[in-house]
Amino acid sequence: MAPPAAGMTLKAAPSVKQYTVAALAAALAMAAIITVFFVVLCPAHLAFSVAHTGFHRPSGPTGGTLQLSLTLAIDNQSRRAAVVYKSMFVDVSNSTAAVWDSWVRATVAPPMPMRQPRRRAVAVAATVDLVGPLAVEFAGDMTSSSFAVIVTAQARFKVGVAWTRLYDIKVSCAPVSFFPAAKANRHSGGGGAGDGLPVKCV
Repeated sequence: MAPPAAGMTLKAAPSVKQYTVAALAAALAMAAIITVFFVVLCPAHLAFSVAHTGFHRPSGPTGGTLQLSLTLAIDNQSRRAAVVYKSMFVDVSNSTAAVWDSWVRATVAPPMPMRQPRRRAVAVAATVDLVGPLAVEFAGDMTSSSFAVIVTAQARFKVGVAWTRLYDIKVSCAPVSFFPAAKANRHSGGGGAGDGLPVKCV
């Protein structure tokens, strides 16, 4: 057998132990990446509820304008993740309404995007303006507690300098009462303390 050429060095092939150590290191690195993705960058748990409701008649008599108002409470329970809402829509329905389309979109007061720090709750005010016959057809005799509130939003979550993808959020809150008579009926019927609020959203 000829001697090795000048300048050439011979290296021993990696041993089984070295292959095992390399495979273990790769597995640990992959586990770390998965942990960051699923634990650190997972969406925060957000708890939605309807904290306050009411109504107002800017135009006075029945048949004029009726304004329904509500306040959403959104609790960010995460210790790590802040939230930025890119968009938020609030729809109110009445299952006993006399109109074919029983859904009305509310006007959300806070401008978007809206930021929510970690471990903080925010209040979001929204109003529904019912004009003319719609005020009577949608609200009925103003004793209904069959209203429902649907919240749809898009949000990103931030942990440190890292952002998650854009998430879709949709929750439903029911039954909701806007009028004193309906709130009193819910209370007398065992609907909960006070006026039955807050109403948790699921």
